Amino acid sequence: MQTIFITGASSGIGRETAKYFAQHGWRVIAAMRNLQKAGDLKDYANIVLTELDLLKPEQIRSACAQALEQWDIDVLLNNAGYGIMGPFERLPESEIRKLFDTDVIGTMLVTQQFIPHFKRRRAGAILTTTSLAGIIALPRDGAYGAAKRAQQGMVESLYYELKPFGVRVMSMIPGGTKTNFQTPVNDLTGFEEAARRQRAYLLHGDAEFPGPEEAAEVIFNAVHDGRDQVNYPTDSVCRALYEDYLSQNYEDFKLHFAKMLFD
Repeated sequence: MQTIFITGASSGIGRETAKYFAQHGWRVIAAMRNLQKAGDLKDYANIVLTELDLLKPEQIRSACAQALEQWDIDVLLNNAGYGIMGPFERLPESEIRKLFDTDVIGTMLVTQQFIPHFKRRRAGAILTTTSLAGIIALPRDGAYGAAKRAQQGMVESLYYELKPFGVRVMSMIPGGTKTNFQTPVNDLTGFEEAARRQRAYLLHGDAEFPGPEEAAEVIFNAVHDGRDQVNYPTDSVCRALYEDYLSQNYEDFKLHFAKMLFD
């Protein structure tokens, strides 16, 4: 039985991906901060729950080591994380540090635990859930977007480091997704109208954001498609926005985007 280790599996994309892989015959190591939030994941015979808080380096090392001792893990999905949003000068230092300790440092520490395993077996895949905010800079995303760009930088560097060992490294890129994604800081001050327009841009004409079920299917297909590809937008809306962004010169895009937000 193939095995995937998923962080942040208690909700949203992580939860749906855990279910999707389990339903397709995989063993899923579902890691989360609070095991009380596992819900119906505990009802799956092939889902193993494990406690993991990205703010606790010792717990990261012990949880990953225990999983690697018990199972020949095929895939790591770095999915745990959260966001903060607000005008950059209004973001508290403590919140910025906690965000980076979780989304960036925690993700990096988990990834480090799995690299020797994948290199030894000369196979496997490391996937990281980043964000469209890590590709396209958005107002009020100065900290969150920077954290996601840091993840993106890790992914792109590891692509080269691990390619000689037959290990795939991929970035799963959601845009706006209909989940309970946590944003404990969400300050609109001075950007109320821009935020409304930004939301409309991210909806791309739809009434609501895509659900995490579409992302789960994209992640599953990315693991199986055999492509030499790094970036995978995780839904059709994000894919359209991503491709439109790549089709433009950045300097032209920024003028167009600023006009859309503020004129």
